[in-house]
Amino acid sequence: MTIKTSNFLFYSGLLLLATGAFGLTFAAFFAIIGLPVFIVGIILILISKKAGKQKIVPIGLFVIVIIAYWPIWTNINTVEPETFLIPNDYRGRVNIIYKKDCGILLEKTDNGLTYKIPNDGILLLSNEQKYGFINHKYYLVDKEGKKTELPKMDIRDFNEDHTLEKKPNEPPRNTLGVFHWGRTGSIGKMTDQNGEVSNKDNLYTFNEFYISTYNDLKEKFNFRYDQKFDSIRNMKIKKCK
Repeated sequence: MTIKTSNFLFYSGLLLLATGAFGLTFAAFFAIIGLPVFIVGIILILISKKAGKQKIVPIGLFVIVIIAYWPIWTNINTVEPETFLIPNDYRGRVNIIYKKDCGILLEKTDNGLTYKIPNDGILLLSNEQKYGFINHKYYLVDKEGKKTELPKMDIRDFNEDHTLEKKPNEPPRNTLGVFHWGRTGSIGKMTDQNGEVSNKDNLYTFNEFYISTYNDLKEKFNFRYDQKFDSIRNMKIKKCK
């Protein structure tokens, strides 16, 4: 290998290292491509004829930067802990509505935010909804204030006729838990011919989940149930204006 070829491989590798590192840190959406690019950069540097120290130092520095970056980035983008307290006998859908000048304002404590869900499952808040990695805990609370933590469930863990790869450790279908936890959404804005938002009073975002068993989720909390729930929610929001 000539010196010219070695230099070409080395500096091309450095360029790919930098590009890949950028994709793995500041441009997370580029991470899928960034990792292969980063690996190719390492290979080019290693096969060049540069001295061992010249190879190891840049590779090591980029690796250290990436390893140090991810915990910091994760911490910055993690929402404060959130605790949801649900009436002991409540079953069904829960909506937390975030709407300006509507509902109560939750104050953050050392333990994060605590959401006390009312008996109808619809909590109206004037807080701004935060997004990021979540840390949620869900509890049923009886009349004496005793809390029972609910497990977070995933419908993908259950087998159906259309399931191609059957799960050998399917959870019991009568286990009470929280389904669709972490689901968020928003009521979109409408603009008039001048580009002005024409439905400001109707804008809101929401977080929702279901307190249910898997069997009840399929049998009781269906389209008709959701229609009735939406009607109650919409009326409650309308009265809040």
